[in-house]
Amino acid sequence: MGQRRIGPDDGHLLQAFLDGAGDALRSFRYFAKRTPDVLRQHACTWLWMDGEEPVAYGHLDREDGVVWLGIAVQERHWGRGHGARMMRLLLDSAQGMGITALRLSVDADNHTAIRLYERYGFVHAGADEGILFLTCDLMPKREAVMSSLAFAGLTPEAMIAEADREFMALEFSSGMPFHPDMEELFRTAPMRRFAHNYFPAPAEPFVLNLGSADDSIRDRSIAHCVRGMQLSHLVGAPFFSVHAGFCVDPRPSELGRRLEQVARIDRALHWARFTESVRQVLGRTRDLPTGLLIENNVLAPVNRYADGTNPLLNVDAGEQLRLLDDVPDARLGLLLDTAHLKVSACTLGFDAAEAAGRLLPQVRCVHHSDNGGEGGDNQGFGGDYWFLPLMDRARHAVHVLETRKTPPSELRRMERLLFPERAPTDR
Repeated sequence: MGQRRIGPDDGHLLQAFLDGAGDALRSFRYFAKRTPDVLRQHACTWLWMDGEEPVAYGHLDREDGVVWLGIAVQERHWGRGHGARMMRLLLDSAQGMGITALRLSVDADNHTAIRLYERYGFVHAGADEGILFLTCDLMPKREAVMSSLAFAGLTPEAMIAEADREFMALEFSSGMPFHPDMEELFRTAPMRRFAHNYFPAPAEPFVLNLGSADDSIRDRSIAHCVRGMQLSHLVGAPFFSVHAGFCVDPRPSELGRRLEQVARIDRALHWARFTESVRQVLGRTRDLPTGLLIENNVLAPVNRYADGTNPLLNVDAGEQLRLLDDVPDARLGLLLDTAHLKVSACTLGFDAAEAAGRLLPQVRCVHHSDNGGEGGDNQGFGGDYWFLPLMDRARHAVHVLETRKTPPSELRRMERLLFPERAPTDR
């Protein structure tokens, strides 16, 4: 028994559900005037399977800028918790796709369904001729998530304990050493948590490169991202995030430094490898609601070739948006690292704020730190931080403070800069 994502090619499964729905179709009238082809416009469609039998159905349907939620459970399977399972799956899916508001309609006398919707955060938003309309707000919390980079030097156990004492949400990220029990620590940590990039750290270090021409590196990178998606789902995180690919294969010791240059770069080849890798990660996690976010790479001046060649992928806004066009999956989104963008803008001569503005509608997470424009050294920031004027356009995103070795008092100071309207009782 378990969840199964369906698409336009799965009309037979949808028909099997409808054929066995029984009295459920009296209140679930969605398909009374629609054919299975409507699946093509859905943000997602799910079935809950009992063996090979579909017993519950759910969808998120985009219509005129509104995302509508709909669920139904076959009559003979009522009272077994399938409605609650489908609600949780649809809410997780919405958050995995960066959807911040949902709407539904229900018969005003369907008190059982109304109680279920209210239990999952829906509130009344009007009525019309015996139909109630309910909405659910899924905007992220007004708080900063703290990167494990801020606790660099501590053991994972000590890092988790300090974040817990300070009531901080935590991003388990790069820079954490290999730990044989890291997955278990992540699963059982008591705070809201996210996984990013080289987490969990591999026993044998390598440079994660979804764009590699080396099959062994690319396959290992894909497997790492799939596991990151699975772990993120296990703890209820809406996404797993990872940096974009490279047109070269750096050694671990080169990260954050000058990369060894190669004689010739076939950018089209690496782009094709990169986009196919992203498709594979999403394909292997098809039956998870979890999103996948790709982080913009940082191009420092030392890594731009004398002839202007850029050996990294997804550095500028145009290529980041191209990725979303080339891999049209609603679970795929962007992570914007503001320090990376500042350095890349200085190197390539574009305006960081203008680029960020173009990207923000597709950005689901922002990494915050600052630097002098020459390298991504993850410094803290003050009131002149270049991204602050854009915060009103980024409320839909999760915000992570990715500053190195930062005491809790400094993290809270920067959090207040990002969220000046947040009251102390919001913690």
